[in-house]
Amino acid sequence: MRKIYPRIIKQEVRHLRKCGRSLEEIKRKLNIPKNTLSGWVKDIQLSKIQKQRIKEKIIASGVIGRPLAVKVNREKIEKWKAGIREEVKHFEKYASKDPESGKLICGLLYLCEGAKYPSSRYLYFGNSDPKMVCFFLRSLRRYYNIDENKLRFSISYRYDQNYQKLKTFWSKLIKIPKSKFLKSQPDIRTRCKPTLRKKYYGVGRLIYYDTTLQFELQSIGETIIKNGAGGT
Repeated sequence: MRKIYPRIIKQEVRHLRKCGRSLEEIKRKLNIPKNTLSGWVKDIQLSKIQKQRIKEKIIASGVIGRPLAVKVNREKIEKWKAGIREEVKHFEKYASKDPESGKLICGLLYLCEGAKYPSSRYLYFGNSDPKMVCFFLRSLRRYYNIDENKLRFSISYRYDQNYQKLKTFWSKLIKIPKSKFLKSQPDIRTRCKPTLRKKYYGVGRLIYYDTTLQFELQSIGETIIKNGAGGT
């Protein structure tokens, strides 16, 4: 049922409008819906100065309200992500307690990010996410009896980055001495193009000179993909 307002209220609305108040301002002051207000004042002509004032008011309120809206939206997203992370938390036990599941994960990762036999005859895994490289190497050390002497590492980095700092960062993270790092050159295509990502450490490339392990991981991934594709 439509609400009926006293005449004095309508008069006040028209007075505020004639004074150059925006519909949003009148709405907040009198707690009356905008569509009701617009019907009451649609015949009132505003001066250029009043229109300009209202325009500036709208812009100002947007500038003030936008950060708040962004904050609220960010909080919603963080809550949404936290909920999903809690739901999948139980998956962590599979890789840590079941070696077969750990090898399966390694195989899938290698199929996605590793160099394939026969175009490559050694294990070669690269990624720009340090956590991904660290996890893959940690899994190799845990589930396979790898020979540390066969491990090497290289970094693909941008022209404006400090190679020595990158080398120190990766060496500490993956526990491979700097002496086993292969010589690297910056990407010439990035000259005069500053690195915008603050925590970009280049692309870490893990190398392990063992064709058998390379092909085993590749085969695990291919087997999983093949069986999965056959079920569609």
